[in-house]
Amino acid sequence: MFFQGHMEGEVWGLATHPHLPICATVSDDKTLRIWDLSPSHCMLAVRKLKKGGRCCCFSPDGKALAVGLNDGSFLIVNADTLEDLVSFQHRKDVISEIRFSPGAGKYLAVASCDNFVDIYNVMSSKRVGICKGASSYITHMDWDIRGKLLQVNTGAKEQLFFEAPRGKKQTIPSLEVEKIGWASWTSVLGSCCEGIWPIIGEVTDVTASCLTSDSKVLATGDDFGFVKLFRYPAKGKFGKFKRYVAHSTHVTNVRWTYDDSLLVTVGGADTSLMLWTYEIEGHRDSRQCDSEESDLDSEEDGGYDSDVTRENEINYTIKALSTNIRPMFGIKPHLQQKEPTLDER
Repeated sequence: MFFQGHMEGEVWGLATHPHLPICATVSDDKTLRIWDLSPSHCMLAVRKLKKGGRCCCFSPDGKALAVGLNDGSFLIVNADTLEDLVSFQHRKDVISEIRFSPGAGKYLAVASCDNFVDIYNVMSSKRVGICKGASSYITHMDWDIRGKLLQVNTGAKEQLFFEAPRGKKQTIPSLEVEKIGWASWTSVLGSCCEGIWPIIGEVTDVTASCLTSDSKVLATGDDFGFVKLFRYPAKGKFGKFKRYVAHSTHVTNVRWTYDDSLLVTVGGADTSLMLWTYEIEGHRDSRQCDSEESDLDSEEDGGYDSDVTRENEINYTIKALSTNIRPMFGIKPHLQQKEPTLDER
């Protein structure tokens, strides 16, 4: 068998094309790869990079692809040929997220692990704004549909807002945030996605989210290796979900395709790209699949998270020594009666 894919480090960067069934991934192995999401499921192109990368994003017209690298630089390449169009470096830490503004894609927001978001005018190739005020590294970022406002999540569990393109910090009440039309939603914070957080967890346990274009289903990936689907908005604590398992390690990113027919997920240390078919309720085929559904909305149960609690209380050392792997039958060798040899006969 012949396999193609990322090899070293972890895979975090994932972007789906705005009009075609293809996606891009970028990894710590210093490669940018384009994948065909049609039934052929093949790699269409690969390009070596000077440094590893953690994020990427297609322009709204699908003609350009922005890639953030681990040395604080980023580049924009031709999405068809993967040849350089322009590159910049104003930061020294990892570029953690990168996003084109909606519409004509006039602006590019570039977030880094040194707590800043730089805004560039793609047309003039100049930095026109800096978003300041985050107390930790940037984890997620989204534009509103007008291209005038940025929503930012940080590692300190902050949900911040900045006017674009200048980057002036804005204060927006939670109720007003829900009324804003967002070009995308990958945020893991806010009242409308409070229910995605498990009972026991750290700030970074929910690593990624992505909302369908009809704003009805929110997909998440987490540090437990689970992919979950929530009805949106997921208000209140411990919302109901459907859980899917395939990755052998933490899920680093999730993205819906342009028509919401597929969910694409990437795993960190397993360096794998997974495709999930999304079927609307009432139109599903009756075939077996690996999914589980939380039973209750109650805080006491919390769906699968109560299983995580119980699992943490198990003494696996004692259990492994006291439990046979399989039933044992017969007589132990040293107790078996030997047959007489030819000389003894």
